[in-house]
Amino acid sequence: MDAHAPSTPTGSTDPLASRYGGPLVPKRTARVLYVIGAVVFLAVLAFVGYRFADQPVTAKDVGYDHVDDDTISLTFQLTRSPGVDATCTVQALNAGRAQVGFREVEIPGGPERQVVRTVDIDTQGEAVSAEVISCQKA
Repeated sequence: MDAHAPSTPTGSTDPLASRYGGPLVPKRTARVLYVIGAVVFLAVLAFVGYRFADQPVTAKDVGYDHVDDDTISLTFQLTRSPGVDATCTVQALNAGRAQVGFREVEIPGGPERQVVRTVDIDTQGEAVSAEVISCQKA
């Protein structure tokens, strides 16, 4: 038996321990660290799942049409969870990108996830475009 080789509790030498050294942390500490890591991982997973399960209400402009000198019509696509009521704010803009019309639109919840809505916006001047400012749960 080599006098410099570490021995195991039974008195025999461990060739791997003598070559590579013993564990950096005791087995009990390693188990505690594994449990803490698993708890943190599950907490992060639950948080991310909760955030994505409650999807926000979003809208995307589809197009606009000039109805007459004082009215522009905006078509947009609304995406929300089925059954969720939404309120969208839309605006009409002139050539200088100044707001010349404004409207809030209530959209009742329904079974579909995506709906397309067309709204008329009364203007106080010549509108050259229209857009959705924001949409949120009602």
